[in-house]
Amino acid sequence: MNQPEYREYRCCMCPNVNKPETQCPAGPLKSEATPCRFVKTYVDNRGWKYRVMGGIGGDVYKARYQKPGKSGWKCLRNMEWRKSFDEAQSDLNAMAKLKKWNECDF
Repeated sequence: MNQPEYREYRCCMCPNVNKPETQCPAGPLKSEATPCRFVKTYVDNRGWKYRVMGGIGGDVYKARYQKPGKSGWKCLRNMEWRKSFDEAQSDLNAMAKLKKWNECDF
């Protein structure tokens, strides 16, 4: 399986800071939008999907998983609640690299 291509941290001066946007917008340094290399959803070899979602109040974020055929998402117990989307996404990206998960398109 191929290792996912991702960034450990969001690009500097990204206009999507702390947003789950999967497209990096065009701007002064690039002419067209491209897929974000930081915000990723992953799938493991069992078919479980992983992504970052906000808490009930929306002020905290954590990685969650969804089993195949299920509609709900459950929190990963071994991950901490973070105060920003970017921190939680960075945690998930590091875990995906360690576990060799693949990128997943919804």
